Amino acid sequence: MNKIPVGDTISRSYGFTFSNILSIFGIAWLPHVILVGIAVGLVFLLAPDLPRMLMQGQLDPIVFLHVSHIFGLLGLLSFIVACMVTVGIQRKALGRHPGPVFVYFSLGAPVWRMAGSWFLAGLVIFFVVLLCAAVAGTIWWAAETFLPKFDILIGTLAIVAAVLWLIYMSIRLTFFLPAVVVAEERIALGRAWELAEGNFWRIFITFIAVFLPAAIGFSIVSSALFGPFFDMPHFHEGMDFREIMHAVFQQMRVVGPLMILYQIIERIVFLGLGNGMVANAYLAVTGSSAAAARPAAHQPA
Repeated sequence: MNKIPVGDTISRSYGFTFSNILSIFGIAWLPHVILVGIAVGLVFLLAPDLPRMLMQGQLDPIVFLHVSHIFGLLGLLSFIVACMVTVGIQRKALGRHPGPVFVYFSLGAPVWRMAGSWFLAGLVIFFVVLLCAAVAGTIWWAAETFLPKFDILIGTLAIVAAVLWLIYMSIRLTFFLPAVVVAEERIALGRAWELAEGNFWRIFITFIAVFLPAAIGFSIVSSALFGPFFDMPHFHEGMDFREIMHAVFQQMRVVGPLMILYQIIERIVFLGLGNGMVANAYLAVTGSSAAAARPAAHQPA
């Protein structure tokens, strides 16, 4: 199995993102607009007075409890949207959609394969967490019973070992999963696990090197643009909830549009970096190339 070329993968991740920034936006905007529209519609349907209450700084726990019933549905829809966007960007990064993309929406088989893969991966990780917790707990109990002088040390080492194993297993299981689902058109957790063999530290270093500079850059920009928002004279000690909410919404009228634009740009960049990193690592490890990627079934735009 080939190794991930760390430097090349990092440069290609950034190259893919900034050379395809408009296509990444084109893939992501419609699914998210539909998701936001559904969320806003449900809020107005269940609690039409909620926006007015928030603007006035009012808090009615009954209204918030009533609206909380939609969180599960919105979480499920957000998961489907995330899978849809991931499929679209992976196809672009793997070379299966060489032209520009201005609008994208799909509920085809690849999206459901992606959702099924992440669901199964989540189940595997959940049961491994339970197993690791049981093993660590058993080791600690045995240490308390047979080696009481060293029980804290042994128990702590068992917990640390369990956590490190979970991190290793989760990264190895999930890193290549989006590319495998799109490129090989199947749900194959074993294949993703196999591709990551011997690549854990390369994955770890690549992940840090791709995301950390972008995170630092966006943090600096965010502090410069929005830092003064949290240090306005409108806020002072002794304010009650209604006064705080009123001040927040007054400021949001000014900086809200800029914050939304900033969040969109940040999300688009991170979507491109993450998917570009996985796709280019997959192509390198499998010895494929974007141009040689097997054509996939037609995806609706």
